[in-house]
Amino acid sequence: MSEDDETERYPVNRDPHPVEWIIGAASALGLVALIGYLSITALSETDGPPIFETVVDEVIAADGAWHVGVTLRNAGDKTAADVTLRGTAEGGEESDVTFDYVPAGSTRKGALLFDAEPSGLELSVRSYTDP
Repeated sequence: MSEDDETERYPVNRDPHPVEWIIGAASALGLVALIGYLSITALSETDGPPIFETVVDEVIAADGAWHVGVTLRNAGDKTAADVTLRGTAEGGEESDVTFDYVPAGSTRKGALLFDAEPSGLELSVRSYTDP
């Protein structure tokens, strides 16, 4: 194979195909949009604490105990770890559940166990750590 055949098959100085321009422009536009989104997100986020909301989902008697299904939502801007949720019944009985990791804007479910029916149940977050 001669050098001329090689040059014809693989031209070095050829004009770019229009598809190459389209793909290059779309990639550049996507990169600019991504950088803009990340910049706006970084500048607009506040660094407030986690804000917890608790809800009792269901109360079920099973296996000689009362199971109280609870939902914990972190409505804040910061992630929390090792979140301890305490339920206190009217008679003074308490039960705790610990959620390992509760990211900002997320919801986690768990259960509290009581020996007696938990009437007048109050839920409160007792502690958390910064991950």
